[in-house]
Amino acid sequence: MPQADSDQRTPWWFLPFVAVLFFFLLGTRSLNEPDEGRYAEIAREMVETGNWLVPHIWYVPHLDKPPFTYWAVAASLSLFGVNEWAARLPLALAGLSAAWATFLLVRSVAGAVAARWSVLVLGTSALYWVMARMLTTDIFLTQFIAWAVYFFWRSWRSLDALEGQEAVSDQRSATPCSRRGEEADGLTSAQSASSPRRLQPESLTDEPDSAGDARAFSARRSFAWQLAAWAAMAGGALTKGPIALVIPLAAFGALLWWRRKTDGARLSVLLFGALAGVPLFATLALPWFWMVWESVPHAFEFMVRGQIVGHAVQAAAKNRAQPFWFFVPVLIGGFLPWTLLLGWLWRRAHWRSLDARTQEAWLLLSVWAGVTFVLFSLNSAKLMHYILPMFPALAALVALRWPIFGAPVSDPARSSMATELAGSETGAPRWAWRALPAGAVLPLIGFPVVCWFVFKVQDQLWVKFTPLAAAMLLVVVAIESRKWPASLCARWACGVAAISLFAVVAVTPLVETELRSNQTFKPLGLALRREFREGDLVIVRQRIPQGLPFYAHPAISAAHRPHMSGLPEHRMPFEFPGNRERFGGRVIKDDHIYGNLLAGKQRVLVVGVRGSFISARPLARGRPLRLLAEVGGWELFTNQ
Repeated sequence: MPQADSDQRTPWWFLPFVAVLFFFLLGTRSLNEPDEGRYAEIAREMVETGNWLVPHIWYVPHLDKPPFTYWAVAASLSLFGVNEWAARLPLALAGLSAAWATFLLVRSVAGAVAARWSVLVLGTSALYWVMARMLTTDIFLTQFIAWAVYFFWRSWRSLDALEGQEAVSDQRSATPCSRRGEEADGLTSAQSASSPRRLQPESLTDEPDSAGDARAFSARRSFAWQLAAWAAMAGGALTKGPIALVIPLAAFGALLWWRRKTDGARLSVLLFGALAGVPLFATLALPWFWMVWESVPHAFEFMVRGQIVGHAVQAAAKNRAQPFWFFVPVLIGGFLPWTLLLGWLWRRAHWRSLDARTQEAWLLLSVWAGVTFVLFSLNSAKLMHYILPMFPALAALVALRWPIFGAPVSDPARSSMATELAGSETGAPRWAWRALPAGAVLPLIGFPVVCWFVFKVQDQLWVKFTPLAAAMLLVVVAIESRKWPASLCARWACGVAAISLFAVVAVTPLVETELRSNQTFKPLGLALRREFREGDLVIVRQRIPQGLPFYAHPAISAAHRPHMSGLPEHRMPFEFPGNRERFGGRVIKDDHIYGNLLAGKQRVLVVGVRGSFISARPLARGRPLRLLAEVGGWELFTNQ
């Protein structure tokens, strides 16, 4: 059993370290395309227009995702202004929230020491750390799934009292009679023999039924925890749809199946909680969908048939189709520096050494992680961050697996040896622990290598020398770690991982306009805002720069909506039915009209992909064009 929390005082550095992990350098990097720019712009338009019901981008409906992410970011922008830090603050809070849920779940199983380690493992995992400051829906979904699983776990554990109290109640039903018979003074033996029939009802009325009260209290607590779980799943459904139901219910369902022979009283309470939870879920999650379907034509067909049913079918069209094994390398790289420990998580000897309570937690967490991985692997549409919801479960499993993280030891006589050597029979070998600090350096090597070979950023000195310096650090850490016990290797892995990840985010602004489709539009938006004058006509050519208005406002606003030229009909913003008609006369039908505008007297500012400036010269009919800015793969030019 874990020690009491009072005996496991939180180290002074723990809370500051966790705060730094989630909030340091949060607003240093500009918003990257396409996801960050799109989500931030939709939230900004909510604040500008006051329409918090229907998400809009470029001032037309955009219903690819439910609204929670937009609401959270819009609330932050309303409080702290339109800037990158405000846009990412809800992400950091959601990442911290999921870590808190993980902490509480692990603490209920193994105590505060293991719970703190679960937070450290989760917070320093490369993919989780990145997505806690990358504006997408996934960190919010992860938060709600983590809380739903925790609430279900608490609901299950609250019913433990039902089993224990039944035995106590059986004993108490006979005890008052014998006690009264022994204490009765002056009774004959014949009277004593007949006294139980007369004295038992009286004794039960005199003494309160504490066992029954405890059972009722446990049932009420379990019921309340279940309602909290359904409320959390409703938040997840308002973030990314039905997947928020599937993962927690699958994990909790596996636990119910494992204990399928449990007593009827426990199952009755759980069934009653589910019967109340479903209406609560519907009450919280469905009204937004219903109001949008009622207020926006074609919204139901687009969201249900086009987004939920057709998501996997349209994966290739959205460049998201990947092979089944896609998430294997994602998990290997994303869980660094703790990846190697995953190879020794599931062992039969370890499972048999666990008590019943810990086995139940282990099963719950394993199914949580496994179902997430399998579901997204089966779906043809894959992006790296889709498997993020499994990371809290993996972090909890790692913390519960090894004694150095505070996990309980089945054999106390071997506790000290297991703590230092991690026990090769029940844990990972020494070399795996020694590799943890070295693995923490890999992001610092990988990022400049990707910049060099993938994005062809080869003219900056840091790209050339950072991998060399990081490789030298890796060698030094690998040599020094040979002298360290497993516990020290784990602590160093946390520190080195934090340093490496913050170094990566510190140098990212140096290349953020060179990341091709993931570049930022900040310099382009600022240039457009600087050049724009009242009466100017803004034209977007060939492709929509999704996050541009976030930086270009008020050059692009509800009062100054741009014209569209040469945009494909099947892509955003025209993919939603009726959006082309909503733009009305702002859609430039052909190049002839586009050329007339360039050759006219009105000042025109054109935002287009690279090459738009050269291709526009023949259409301008001799009118000179002037290039104002060239940022990454985009250009800004004017006819005056």
